[in-house]
Amino acid sequence: MEPMNSYNKEYRLYMEYALQRYLIENQGFSEYDAKIRIMQDFEEVEAEAKRDKYL
Repeated sequence: MEPMNSYNKEYRLYMEYALQRYLIENQGFSEYDAKIRIMQDFEEVEAEAKRDKYL
């Protein structure tokens, strides 16, 4: 895996925030639970958000 440059880090932070908002607003997660879920299943949550046309 190649090292993350600043653009990749910024994109990842944006995506984590967007996915947290998705879980909180559409799935009823608390902020804490949303952060944990993203840490555990980032790709799965991203796929769900895309399926629901959130992203």
